Amino acid sequence: MIILPVNFRDYRGRSFALGILGWAIAGSLFAQGGPGAAEDAEAERRKILKAADQVDRMDSAVEEMKARVAALEKLLEDVKQESNSLKESLASTAAKAEKEKQNLLEEVSKMLAEMKAKEKPAAPVAKPAQREGYEHTVAKGDTLSSIVQAYNKEYGLKLTVEALRKANQLSKDAALKVGQKLFIPSG
Repeated sequence: MIILPVNFRDYRGRSFALGILGWAIAGSLFAQGGPGAAEDAEAERRKILKAADQVDRMDSAVEEMKARVAALEKLLEDVKQESNSLKESLASTAAKAEKEKQNLLEEVSKMLAEMKAKEKPAAPVAKPAQREGYEHTVAKGDTLSSIVQAYNKEYGLKLTVEALRKANQLSKDAALKVGQKLFIPSG
């Protein structure tokens, strides 16, 4: 019968099974006899124990990796939540900024309206003494002489081209423009 020293603290799971296997192999080699057999059995036992230690280290590394993966997954979830929170905050801030912009534009519009209302109206241009006459809007094809002839005929005036020029402060070479207003003196 082979008695195997087992330290349960050192052997867990697969490494425990490997340890048992190592002792079993070493025991069978030892049982076959011979001085070299004991050394061979011890060497085999050491190899198996070394393999068991490697399995334990790998198991520990796997557990550490699982813990790291879990921590990284938690961190990723936290980052996602923070990202969503920042998106919501950004959207809220953009909406507030747009509202503030509209409020500022309204304020500026009111201020401009108030400034225009407070502005003094331009000093009225001194008008010469009230004159009697007619107002004529220049139409396409009108000339000073055609206008004079029309008003002389229609209203029985004795108007000259020179009097019309003088009444409207026109130079001799001034061109008439369609839509231009002319004063036609009646006296």
